[in-house]
Amino acid sequence: MKKTFLRTSAIICTVVMVLCSSLSVMADEDLSQKYKSVSDSEYDIDGIQQSNQQFTFDDATAEELIIDANKLPVYADKTGNAINPGQILKQANTAAVDAANSFGAYPRRKGVILVTADKYKGLIPTGHAAIIWTTNTVVESLSGGVTTGVNNWNRSKKSCYGVTTYGTTAAQDSRAANYAYAKIGKPYNWNYVNKWTRNKFYCSQLVYAAYLDLFQINLDTAAYLSAVHPMELVNSSKTYTIYQK
Repeated sequence: MKKTFLRTSAIICTVVMVLCSSLSVMADEDLSQKYKSVSDSEYDIDGIQQSNQQFTFDDATAEELIIDANKLPVYADKTGNAINPGQILKQANTAAVDAANSFGAYPRRKGVILVTADKYKGLIPTGHAAIIWTTNTVVESLSGGVTTGVNNWNRSKKSCYGVTTYGTTAAQDSRAANYAYAKIGKPYNWNYVNKWTRNKFYCSQLVYAAYLDLFQINLDTAAYLSAVHPMELVNSSKTYTIYQK
């Protein structure tokens, strides 16, 4: 009698586990269909993820970042060696800094950071960031994960900033681009406050991680606490602007 009871109990438990597993799979499939991302933008976000971005990156702070970025002067790009803030100030007062020195020219150099303040679908102030890989290619993280894109932001974006870091040489910037390129295929990180993970990346986190991991240069600011908004890469005290549209 006891054996029969135990056998019956085991059968019931197995049936319950199978049913729960089936319901879980069905629920996952339903959610997948319900929240499937649309594909009418280069970095589309579904309903839940839109709310996440809008909650993390509020309009007021984003507008302040843009206003501050637009006040920044535009300097000539580094030609090889690292530049410090003191050299930049001296450079700004030197007549030799002109168009012939690529002053304000759209960047093509490997390792230059690109940022746009453009809002997602004109509504959500997420902006976007990438790092130049080749003359015609950037590395960026879109909704599908880390990938390459076209280096034509001077034409494809309404606003664009080209920035580079103090304290790194052009060769080191190139290494930062290599770091980002090695992450191609990694998924998108929808948890914007978790900038420490290296298993997935959002756009500005990818650039932030490259410079932090390779050179211990922290490009984040206090604007969004632990989240890294693309415009923070422009306003960081560790970068200077070499192009602005």
